[in-house]
Amino acid sequence: MKLLLKVIVLFLIIFNFEFPILYYSCTFSIVLCSFYYFFIRKSIPFTYFTFRYNVVLLIATFLIALLTAFISVAHGEDILSAFLKRLVLQGYMLTCLIYALPLLLEKESNAFEDAIQIVCYTFALQGIIHLTGFLVPSVGDFLFSMKRPEFQAFISNPAYNIDRFRAYALCGSIFFELPAAYGIACILFFRLQLKEGQQYISGWKSYVVMFLIFMGISLSGRTGFTGMFIGFVFYLIFSWRKVLNLLKKVVWQGLAAIAILLAAFYFILSPVQRLAFTEELFPFAFEAYYNYRDFGELRTSSSDALEAHYFNLNDDTLLKGHGATEHQVANYGHTDAGYMNHLIFGGIFYLLFLIIYQFLYFRLPLFFTKQGKKDEDRIDFVCFLFLLAYIFILEYKSASIGTLHIIEVLYLFIGVAYLIKYYWNEEENYLNKI
Repeated sequence: MKLLLKVIVLFLIIFNFEFPILYYSCTFSIVLCSFYYFFIRKSIPFTYFTFRYNVVLLIATFLIALLTAFISVAHGEDILSAFLKRLVLQGYMLTCLIYALPLLLEKESNAFEDAIQIVCYTFALQGIIHLTGFLVPSVGDFLFSMKRPEFQAFISNPAYNIDRFRAYALCGSIFFELPAAYGIACILFFRLQLKEGQQYISGWKSYVVMFLIFMGISLSGRTGFTGMFIGFVFYLIFSWRKVLNLLKKVVWQGLAAIAILLAAFYFILSPVQRLAFTEELFPFAFEAYYNYRDFGELRTSSSDALEAHYFNLNDDTLLKGHGATEHQVANYGHTDAGYMNHLIFGGIFYLLFLIIYQFLYFRLPLFFTKQGKKDEDRIDFVCFLFLLAYIFILEYKSASIGTLHIIEVLYLFIGVAYLIKYYWNEEENYLNKI
């Protein structure tokens, strides 16, 4: 029951959807945690607000927001730029997570594994909600009605050709950020599978969780498949010697799982639901395969469009930026690419500061895992390295470094969980460590 509470609390924080009265669901997470602290623990702890890793990240988030505001003002642009709004909300979400850490990470000795388990179950829960909304029209309509009227009008506008089912996720940011965050869950899922004798997400539970995460990616956006591929490669790096034995072990389980899914597809789903899969979901999720089948080219519409989103920037832009996003700068055309948007906004130094800010999430985990001599340390080092590399891959498509709410909260959660476990094993006072 407590695991469910932890999953719900993390769900409320990272997906941060609109919530009645309180406006943000992460605000409701504070209410839930406060009730737990007051009635169960009999005290409201602010323990992790003094943990230097968290302090550094909160201060760094504030400084990046301040720098973003200064750049806009220096260029005579609106101070409330899109980047600044995201950073302010990001700081609030990070604060909510830090307040919830005493509930989420109660056992220091298993903090890292517990955090990964909670993350995977949280995204599996999102997958359940999204899939239910897709299969049951009344649920989908309800989830769609929770979005703002202007957002509903945007989704419904045929000129944009956006699949309506993408709005069935219970999340405040559905287009790029949600599928990108699913990729983080995939990498962490495979990390947990590399742990010897782990009982967190194993056996039939691992198939269910991965299926729900897979469906969540399929319904929200293909970006998450990048993280799934990285996670699988990560898994193979440390288990390639066991692959043949592993295949022998799970082949029958895998075949049984496929048989169950096929039986459910043909005998449980209604004709309307099957048609929704074959005519709406599959062409969206597996567009690259459909294009290869029909035209002999392995591509997607988004990858084709991205080529036009990179163009030459003049020296003045590279040096100082314009304090505005690309669509507000007359000299440049539209671009979704993250590197381009950050350069146009603040120039090369702004992008550099964002990179430094992003690295702060990984500085200590990478340092300690690099110093370790155990196999677990090597695995964790590569895991953190891939998580860091993943955000730079995402930046190629859309603004990501330091500014994706869900991912930054996940990075802090995983980073602090690892450090708590590390300091506990070293029998050190982790609250005074940096």
